[in-house]
Amino acid sequence: MSRYKVISVDKLVHVKREFGFPNDFLVNLVPKYSNYFRLIGSPGQGQSFLKLVEWNPEFAKSVIEQRADEESRLTGIQVRLNFNYKLPAGFFHRKEMREWVRDWLELDYISPYEDVSHLDQASREMEKRMVGVFHELLSLLLLKRVPVPILGKFTDEYRFSNAFSSVFTRHSGIFYMSLKGGIKTAVLRDAYKDDQLIDKDPLLEIKDKFVELLEEGWQERAELLRFQREQVK
Repeated sequence: MSRYKVISVDKLVHVKREFGFPNDFLVNLVPKYSNYFRLIGSPGQGQSFLKLVEWNPEFAKSVIEQRADEESRLTGIQVRLNFNYKLPAGFFHRKEMREWVRDWLELDYISPYEDVSHLDQASREMEKRMVGVFHELLSLLLLKRVPVPILGKFTDEYRFSNAFSSVFTRHSGIFYMSLKGGIKTAVLRDAYKDDQLIDKDPLLEIKDKFVELLEEGWQERAELLRFQREQVK
């Protein structure tokens, strides 16, 4: 999705936890798939980049395209590609905004992996493509949410405008902007039901289980200490 199929290694390292990358992904994961990726420069010693050297169209399918393919396979009906648009309970658009959203959703879906160099940066089509880029990026994250300042670090790679964060409030049926903790965080709305992730990544399930085991261990230790104190009495 990035410009020229290149992305800064330093920036990738900064978001490795959000994407679930292992700590050694540059040392082990990238060389393992050297037919797809090439490391340019030396990380930590000036500018370094990760470059996509082989394009595989099978990998260039967005989450929205994959869902549509699966639904078509199950129903036998060709599904039109588009975003799930759902406003939060009790929230309504004015008539003018409802009409604008309706017309905007009628525009053809543009894959975030498609070359759009021919599109006018100020066009509605480009805006729909940009929404697709944000939707795909958030879909690839473990928690399906990310602080807006972190996204801002990738402005050059993804050709975000300076006012890119307005997308999340402008398209409130697709995204949600959280201000918890005083930090603007972009959240993918269709990934959550209430405040719970609908499809939890296995890495998160492992993390939750680890935290659960730690809590059980602390509880057992506290009970043991309490028993020992009672025995002394």
